[in-house]
Amino acid sequence: MRFKPKLYTAALALTGLAALAPIAFNAVVDSFDHNKLVDLGLNKKEISVKAHYPLYKMIEYPRIKAPTVILGDSRARALQDKYWQELGRNDVYNFAYGGATVYEIYDTFQYLKENADLETLIISLPLRSMDARFKGGMNRVPEAISLAENPFSYYSNWFVAKTGWRLLEDQFPEAFAAFDRISLMSVARAEAADFTAPSQLSLEALLDPALCDECALKTPPGKLILPVLHRGYGIGLGLWGAYWPRIDLDRDLPQLFAKQVGTNGAADWRRFKESDELWAKIEEIADWTDENGVQLIFLIPPTISEMQRRIADFGLNGANHQFRDRLSTLALVVDLDFDTPFTRDLNNFTDAYHFGSTPARRIVGELLQIITSDSASTALALKRRSNLACPVRQEDISQIQTHGTLQLIEGQNCRIWRQVNG
Repeated sequence: MRFKPKLYTAALALTGLAALAPIAFNAVVDSFDHNKLVDLGLNKKEISVKAHYPLYKMIEYPRIKAPTVILGDSRARALQDKYWQELGRNDVYNFAYGGATVYEIYDTFQYLKENADLETLIISLPLRSMDARFKGGMNRVPEAISLAENPFSYYSNWFVAKTGWRLLEDQFPEAFAAFDRISLMSVARAEAADFTAPSQLSLEALLDPALCDECALKTPPGKLILPVLHRGYGIGLGLWGAYWPRIDLDRDLPQLFAKQVGTNGAADWRRFKESDELWAKIEEIADWTDENGVQLIFLIPPTISEMQRRIADFGLNGANHQFRDRLSTLALVVDLDFDTPFTRDLNNFTDAYHFGSTPARRIVGELLQIITSDSASTALALKRRSNLACPVRQEDISQIQTHGTLQLIEGQNCRIWRQVNG
């Protein structure tokens, strides 16, 4: 066969253009704001962030480099930067991810060690995160760092391109609808069914609260009845048992809340086992902050009281208390997850796990009073307090209890745990 250089060159050029197409597309659409060269008015703060939380934040943070950083899951993410800015604090960055695991918190901390001049680190850490099997031990952070730090990997990545396509569909729905109506075939398009084996989808994935952020809440006809698997409330806790009384609530819950309390609650605690590996990571973070003069605060975010009751139902009341005791040996613990009028008021929550925007603003105000003495900022925080007041000032303290080296300071719907000299 006779060699045809022109045809060969044309084929190479077409192949090269095809290979460069996703790179050019990613460079222009720039789903995660790597270069910010073209502003198409795309909804990246909503779509791109949720598509890959760590990637978006790994690209965004170097432009901000705030000295106060928040780590954690979706509950920590609710403590948005703008809520801090409303109180005059523009030096706070929310580095939390929806569904974050301790593995992701730890790797993000390692990144911050090398790339930030930290002054304060706030880590939201619920007890259920301390099981290594939580979220399947997921860790999206190494991939995020790799893509953020390697432009070629970022611009040639098909996931980035897919996210960009979703952004364009959201921004230009009429154009995409018109494109979908165009067909060169005389037959209708067939939609293939998804025959994914149910065994490949975990129960936790199917019941992830994030899947139902916009679900309409319907009240079931009957009361929520849960099996009581463990009746030893407070046994073995000594003096502290009085602070973990049995939670008796007899009320109807909205459908989503009821499902999460019943099904997700069982999934959280039936096989729960604290991981020594995860504790070692948390202790390493605490050691580093102590050695480097970085203020560390642990936040235990609130859930509704019925969800808290599931911990006792599965015999984990002792573990729940010991979790606070152990955390307090590492740093100050701000605890909002115990039975209070705040956690019984469903108006404070969007589902059984997540609090709404108004409580989030109040929580930010309470944390701000702990980390700063700035009078202007704290004055603003006090104005939004309502029925949530952590015992920061002397007048906020309702009681103090000390046993051994563990001290509990109680405010209004908020507790602070810390270690003191015996």
